[in-house]
Amino acid sequence: MILLDDIAQINVGVVLARKTAKYKSEKTIKYPLFNLKIYEQRNNGEDLKYEEINSEENLSSYMIKKGDLIFRLAFPLKVIIADDDLVGKIISNQYVIIRVDNKKYNPVFLQCFIQSEDMQHQLEKYLVGVAIRTIPVSKIREIHLPEIDYDKQIKIAKVYEDWNRQKILYERLIDDKEKYYNILISDLIKSNKEKGE
Repeated sequence: MILLDDIAQINVGVVLARKTAKYKSEKTIKYPLFNLKIYEQRNNGEDLKYEEINSEENLSSYMIKKGDLIFRLAFPLKVIIADDDLVGKIISNQYVIIRVDNKKYNPVFLQCFIQSEDMQHQLEKYLVGVAIRTIPVSKIREIHLPEIDYDKQIKIAKVYEDWNRQKILYERLIDDKEKYYNILISDLIKSNKEKGE
């Protein structure tokens, strides 16, 4: 039996309240902060900037590297794989970085496996809390991994990436159509008001 903890470093993000500088000084360093909502909106073509925090401490151990898996600890659970846009961002304690350090597992395959319906149902059993339901990091460390040949993992990862690209295109198309129809309806209502006056 292989546990996720056996093949990856799993690091919890920074507790912002403890590490954010109260006042700017010569010692403060500015760090861009990862935000899932902004990341997803940027993927949809919006030009949004990440929030920045100032800290007098070195927070490089909380920085995202390319290929890291970013696991959101609050429900709904979500796992994304870090691309160039995320390199150098720091994560808050609402997330963990899963950094695969084993050549037997492909990070995209792991993302696909953790995001699968079966795995999500298993993880949801461990959610705690009432207002904000979260999963303990210990349960992420205990995720049991299937022993699948690396070449097969690559094939699964390719199918998964292709489907994700298609989903992004569909979502953009829906957003564009929604904007178009909202403008069209607004113009029709406006022209009708002008005729009635």
